[in-house]
Amino acid sequence: MIPPLDTLRLLASLFTRPTFAALARTDDCRAVLGPLLKAGIVRKQTGFQTPLSAVFEEASTYLSKYYRNEYIYKNDLASRIIFGRHSPRTAGFQVELPIGRSIIDVAVANGTTTAYEIKTEFDSAKRLKSQTVDYLKVFDRVFVVTHPAHVARFESELDCRVGLILLGATGKMTTYRDAQSNRGNIIPAAVFRCLRQTEYLSAINDLFGAVPQLSNGLIGSHCESLFATIPAGIAHEIFVKSLRARTTDGNTVQFIASLPPSLRALGYATPLSGRQRNDVLSLLKSDSGFSIAL
Repeated sequence: MIPPLDTLRLLASLFTRPTFAALARTDDCRAVLGPLLKAGIVRKQTGFQTPLSAVFEEASTYLSKYYRNEYIYKNDLASRIIFGRHSPRTAGFQVELPIGRSIIDVAVANGTTTAYEIKTEFDSAKRLKSQTVDYLKVFDRVFVVTHPAHVARFESELDCRVGLILLGATGKMTTYRDAQSNRGNIIPAAVFRCLRQTEYLSAINDLFGAVPQLSNGLIGSHCESLFATIPAGIAHEIFVKSLRARTTDGNTVQFIASLPPSLRALGYATPLSGRQRNDVLSLLKSDSGFSIAL
């Protein structure tokens, strides 16, 4: 029997940044599981221990089967691409990265850059064409990850460089149309606006020499004007290097690898201090006192 949609949406609230951040602030999982207990989605149990991580894993299984929301897509990408195809030590994984006027759901940087825009069966695709236009300014490869029901529409409407990946009812991801390499069309000025200050200052210093002493209000525009003059290929190489470095440091890799598989995307998406990361891992290993009641 399929649980009611409202029940599934409340269960999906476990896999949000506020929930994950709350785990880092408390040593009591009831702060997170309380609303689900009140709604009858989880129940107290006695007689055997269930680590909190198992509650998240079971909740993820229900959502994958009955309510494949955006988080399920994101987490599948983290597991399949970073932990399956590549390695968290060498491939960068970014969640909700601002690109122009859009925000890409998932960005991966390994030998190149790949953007994944997610459109589930519950999402509107009203802005999809303008979103992919923004992504093609900075990424080598761009994919839309979607439900099979949308494929015919997207195939005809989207730029031919944009690939299509389908997430079917069984949870299997299939490449329906591969993405074409877009590296030669990268716009350096657009790449610059995706970089953090430390990243573009390092790049400008390597390419043009020491950056002059300027106020914070002027340093960005000065560096952008220089960055806009470099070849597209070099701008893209800087982008690859920067995105990879953000999540492939030893501490981040160890933290993500220690999380249960259902929480990998949240681990990447939620900024936490070293102490908070340790607290989350300890809490996930502890007995929750609850189990899923669906």
